[in-house]
Amino acid sequence: MSGSVTVSMEGNQLNPEGLSITSVSGESKQCQRDSLVIFLFGFVIFTFALTPEFIRLQARFALFAQEMFRNGPTFFPTTYQIPYPDYPSTSTFAIYLVSLLLGKVTPFSAVLPTAVTSALILVVTYRIGAIQSRKWGLAAVLFALSTHLFFSESRSISLDQYVSLITVLCFYLVYSAGISGKRKRLWFIPLLLVAGFSSRGPIGLIIPTAVVCSYYLWAGEFKKSIVMGLMALSLLIICSVGLLAAAYVQAGEVFAKRVINAQAAGRMVQSKENQFFYWYRCLSDCAASYPLAILVVVAGFKNILKRESNGYKLIGYLVSWILIVLIGMSVPADKKIRYILPIVPALSLVAAYLLVDSSIKGVLFETKRTVLSICSFLPLLASVATVGILFFGKYFGLDVDVHYLIALLLLIGLIIITGIVKRRLKDHPNQDMALAAVGVAAFIIVNIGIAEPVSLAIECTKPFVEKVKSLQKERPGEIAFYQIGPDAEDIKFVANYDKPIKPVFIKNAEDLLQQSLQVYFIALQKRFDDLPKEIAQRMQVQFYGKIGHKDCVVFSRKDFSEKD
Repeated sequence: MSGSVTVSMEGNQLNPEGLSITSVSGESKQCQRDSLVIFLFGFVIFTFALTPEFIRLQARFALFAQEMFRNGPTFFPTTYQIPYPDYPSTSTFAIYLVSLLLGKVTPFSAVLPTAVTSALILVVTYRIGAIQSRKWGLAAVLFALSTHLFFSESRSISLDQYVSLITVLCFYLVYSAGISGKRKRLWFIPLLLVAGFSSRGPIGLIIPTAVVCSYYLWAGEFKKSIVMGLMALSLLIICSVGLLAAAYVQAGEVFAKRVINAQAAGRMVQSKENQFFYWYRCLSDCAASYPLAILVVVAGFKNILKRESNGYKLIGYLVSWILIVLIGMSVPADKKIRYILPIVPALSLVAAYLLVDSSIKGVLFETKRTVLSICSFLPLLASVATVGILFFGKYFGLDVDVHYLIALLLLIGLIIITGIVKRRLKDHPNQDMALAAVGVAAFIIVNIGIAEPVSLAIECTKPFVEKVKSLQKERPGEIAFYQIGPDAEDIKFVANYDKPIKPVFIKNAEDLLQQSLQVYFIALQKRFDDLPKEIAQRMQVQFYGKIGHKDCVVFSRKDFSEKD
């Protein structure tokens, strides 16, 4: 393409008299400014007011980082100094480096690498849409931010967000190269695939490769698809050999076999989830972008197939991206909703078409009007819900924290802004974007100010840990888990303990009597209640509490409790 060729977006059509090819490549000054603002905004909201302790799955990754902080870097993360085969330690090493600057592993240092990654995903998603129009890129960012799966994972420790970043970067490179003619940027793809493997194992290379290959297949460039597939296969073999060599060096042949099972063979075993798990779970976890993207595709199906405009061509590429991931990830038996995070940028870009094309009619027009009505009503609805929490929170056992009050004030501010937007931007072409931004802002406030504090109240472990530490201060004793773990509730306890601890794990009730007197046993309450009577009579309950949402009990032998 000649450097003088110019394109821009008018509705869903390209105008040959618009932006220069530099803009199409995502390199204009406006695009750079937007990218910087999007990155900074994403970084702030993904790191602001994080939970003060490690809950749910992030406790495991926090423990990985804590052990690396104490014992030094290794190829694979460790729990209780035993190598963990499911993940390479690349993401753990990133947390380790940040934690070195802060002096210890904290929720902020643990989440920071993921937050940066997620902010970059927003930037690249914007740049893909901005190749067609700035409005498309900005709308896609709004839809990504309002996707619950993406937002929640961005404020946690998420290895799958690294795969998402690699995937969206690879798509951006092939798409922008095809439009601008700058083919040299394709040489970065092998490096990105290696980075994907190093951060998540085989899945980190396979997903972006599948997306790139599907792009070329949809474009009819079958030779490029085959070449890309063969190149990726070669990289997969080389990286896999390197991964197994690292496993062998760290812990020997037995551990290397565990790595094969954990990252490949073990994912094909029987699972409780059926083949349509991702297809229906996305309706909730990837709302609102997933259902809206489906409507856009169904309504424009013929135009997508005919490639009637550059806008519909892009949607075709994005649909192939979504389908190849959903179909491919439905094959392994091991299914977790976070595994399909790489489709969120594509879903957001497709859904954003609702706000981009001013000529839409029929079902899409009615859907757009409904979505914008919900966005304008959301601050009021959220305010009512927040007031309900303030009044009835005590009844349900929730502490009325300052987060709720701040959230309420911000939501009231959004109600005022909504009224201003409706009055002053009436019939303005950007009113839809302003209302969508109000809805996304309400979504963010509700999640950070209300949903996360409620989740912490349900899942917190710190109070339980502090009680155990108080017991140990009064009367020193070791920690042992009875019929818990390893790699269960014990992880949440140890990750929030703040000091090195290597607990004992006891499976049989009879073994409780074989332990030293100076031991505090931790068990699920139902397991403690099931103890044989003759053993239970020799135990003394210290206190009841919760590890996460599980009812637990701390107990010891009576002769330890009675000892002066």
